[in-house]
Amino acid sequence: MNAIDYIPHQKPMVFIDTVTTVTENSIEASLEITSELMFVQEEGLPTWVSIEIMAQTISAYAGFQGSKSERAPRIGYLLGTRRMVLPMAYFALGKTLKIHAQREYSHEGLGQFLCEIEYEDHKISALLSVYEPEEGMS
Repeated sequence: MNAIDYIPHQKPMVFIDTVTTVTENSIEASLEITSELMFVQEEGLPTWVSIEIMAQTISAYAGFQGSKSERAPRIGYLLGTRRMVLPMAYFALGKTLKIHAQREYSHEGLGQFLCEIEYEDHKISALLSVYEPEEGMS
């Protein structure tokens, strides 16, 4: 599935390409690192973009769930994460990331997702807190 169909973003601010699997509580997506991505440098995509990659994967999860009731993708807010360790500075051009987000908690628009990015022999993980206001609120 084309990820852009489920997120309220437009290129060049899109950091997931394909949604590969969605369940009731999780999503898997992928991103090919190309020179067209925002923030790409000669060395590749800086890994500090990982938090946005994870947040957009969560957004795609919410957008997919909303599409079941014919609701358009809505803006959500990344509230933060407590800890994220980045074992390298860049994701190399031409490589593909596999992203997984598992819903751990949700109540009245607040949610927490355990996220992981697989890159070569590395895994970057974080617990992200997010908020999606009710329609009409912002």
